Amino acid sequence: MSFLKLEDRVILVMGVANKKSVAYHIAETLEDEGVTVIYSVRSEARKDSLDKLLKGKPIYVCDVEFKEQIDALAKEVTRDYPILHGIVHSIAFANYNDGIKPFHETRREDFLHATQISCFSMVEVVNAFKKILAKDASILAIGISSQLVTAENYGFMSPIKAALDSAMRYLAKSFSADSD
Repeated sequence: MSFLKLEDRVILVMGVANKKSVAYHIAETLEDEGVTVIYSVRSEARKDSLDKLLKGKPIYVCDVEFKEQIDALAKEVTRDYPILHGIVHSIAFANYNDGIKPFHETRREDFLHATQISCFSMVEVVNAFKKILAKDASILAIGISSQLVTAENYGFMSPIKAALDSAMRYLAKSFSADSD
């Protein structure tokens, strides 16, 4: 029996970029515990770059910026795996082309774009997969614990990750209310 008691479960890990990414290390730990890990990456190019690292493991392509791709991912995964025991959302994007500036200088379009990808996509992913989530499924999102600390070196992503932390609590409340 594994320490985490997760053997024979299926978990979707979103956001592996390379061997150094948090998502990769989470997936590696889950696999060591006997989990069937399925992967979702942003693009075909990313999938191609990870083929050697992930050695034939199931990799799906989904750019969470586009809801239709999230819905397509859910259909593909559902076809291959009728039940999911968890989702790991390790996705973040922010346009820092002009460098990290004081928060009050953040452009509206950059903030909203980053929020959609880094925060609200979690809501869309959970909604797309809710029909196949096990009753005891877990959802994990990678944040930076920024609700009580101002991580200025993270630029405008800090309040977005705080929003993700908050959104996760609301998702948990919504799903617990649905099961009552």
